[in-house]
Formats: sequence, structure tokens, C-alpha cells
Amino acid sequence: GRLYATLSCSSEIVRLYPPRRKGGPLKVIAHAPHSADRKVCNFYLVESGGRMLLAVRQPAPYANGAEWNAMDWSRRVVCRLYVVDLNGGQRRKLIPVKSIGDTALFLSHDRCLSVSARDLPSLSSNSIYLSLPSDPIVVHSLATGLSKRLADSCQIHDRKERIRPSVRPFTIADHLITYCNPREWSKGLMFHEYHYIPQSSEELIQKIRAQERELRLPRIAFHSR
Repeated sequence: GRLYATLSCSSEIVRLYPPRRKGGPLKVIAHAPHSADRKVCNFYLVESGGRMLLAVRQPAPYANGAEWNAMDWSRRVVCRLYVVDLNGGQRRKLIPVKSIGDTALFLSHDRCLSVSARDLPSLSSNSIYLSLPSDPIVVHSLATGLSKRLADSCQIHDRKERIRPSVRPFTIADHLITYCNPREWSKGLMFHEYHYIPQSSEELIQKIRAQERELRLPRIAFHSR
């Protein structure tokens, strides 16, 4: 098995495992497209159908200020997909992907998934599910380039106070996006409900802090270039 990652400070895609001999720098296998500015874009790596895909979420092009405010929300999210060519020798390249067929991708900064929408018909095929700072579940269609909010009617608080009970039953998309966000998943919380926890939820906040104080993580050192 091999383990790859993107770097938060550059456009490099690197191999973490197996490491280089004698503790050398991380091996760079490819670079994100020049159009993907690391300062404003988010990178995700996901294995799908035996291929490694790079997903790039970026702001809508040519939209700033008043133009951005006037733009329909469904067009504000732009996602680009690329296959990382791992068999290209020293000159590995990124190959643009226009369609992923019956597949749906779930992306987060902690965990990414590729699932079959054919086996899970409630999911949208050829689509990407992800989270935005103000929207816990968004589905982006690669076919149309449009996005849709999925959790507007399921928010249990207004970032200040509780406004409704939990909306049940949860959907497959709710569960999968939660699995991709282990901070909530490991505590038995649904991500779309608790991606933001208001200060009024004092009892829950205290419980989470107590759990986190008991957590112990081993230290792992990586050498970068």
C-alpha cells in the first residue's frame, strides 16, 4: 500500500508511505494545476475505481464583489477533478476528468470516500458531496456544474439557540458526510447538526472537552523539502 497527501503550503502532491530511504525529503509525485491557487482553493485526494483523483474546490471564476453577490448561489461552487497519473515515470501528470459515471464522491479535509450511486440510489451520481463553512452538506453536479444545499431544513440551531428537534430519519448522505468528519463521527454526533456548536449548548461542549482531554495521540515527524 501507498499513502499520498497534498501540502497546505504548496501545490505539491507527495508520497508519505513508503518513505524515502535514509529519511530524505518527501517524494513529490505531481503538482496541482497552475490555475488552482493554494491560497483560495481546497485540495482533496480520493481513491476511486483504482485511480487516485485530485479534487480541487475553487471560487467561481471572474466573480468578485458585487458580481459575486449577484451570482446565483448554485454557481458559486466550482469543483475540478483530475486523475493523478501514477504510472507516468518521472513526468507524472494530471488528467482532467469530466464524468465519474455512477460514482459519488464525499470530500472533507480528514477523510474522503468514493461510493456507488447505483448501489445507493438516494445519492446523486456523477456528483461531489462536500461541506462549506456555512453549509454542512452541499452536492455539486459534475454534469451541470450547479450545486445544491441539502441541510437547510435540517438545521437544529441558528448558531445561537436551538430552533427545532433533530430531523429524522437521517439520510445516507447525512451519514456518509459525518463519517468523513471523524471529530463528529467519533462522538456520535451528526455533522450536519453539529458542524458548529453554539455556546448555548453548554452541557454538550463540556462533555466534548472532557472526552478530548482523555485523548492521547502519538507524535509523528515528517520531513518536508
